[in-house]
Amino acid sequence: MPLADGNLPLLIPPNPVNQDLDIMRLPTMTLADLTADDEYESGARILVVLKGLVFDVTGMKEAFSPRGLFEFYPKNDITYALAKGSVSEVDARVGGESGLTEREKENLERWFTIFKNRFEIIGKTDQVDQGLYSN
Repeated sequence: MPLADGNLPLLIPPNPVNQDLDIMRLPTMTLADLTADDEYESGARILVVLKGLVFDVTGMKEAFSPRGLFEFYPKNDITYALAKGSVSEVDARVGGESGLTEREKENLERWFTIFKNRFEIIGKTDQVDQGLYSN
């Protein structure tokens, strides 16, 4: 099922947790670090990477867990998939912004705004752009 341009009806009202965030002070993580919390039932955090930042999406456990709409997103760089409006396993594993059209890049910016307003940013990858995040 493709995702509408930046529309995610399951998202809850904004959470100001990321206000005054200095991303350069966040711990640097790899995708391997994200796989450490692998048991959804154990209360472990569910993490995704978007535009080089690590988001904790545990608050939407049902959507991001097995058989959920976004079941292939956890433990992946979902930048490419969100830009494409895709929930497929293949797109969830591509990562990065390479090969995106201008329209897809605009769609990605809308998704990034949604994520940074709703989910806590807990880390960064070595791919993060230092000028990326501004409040």
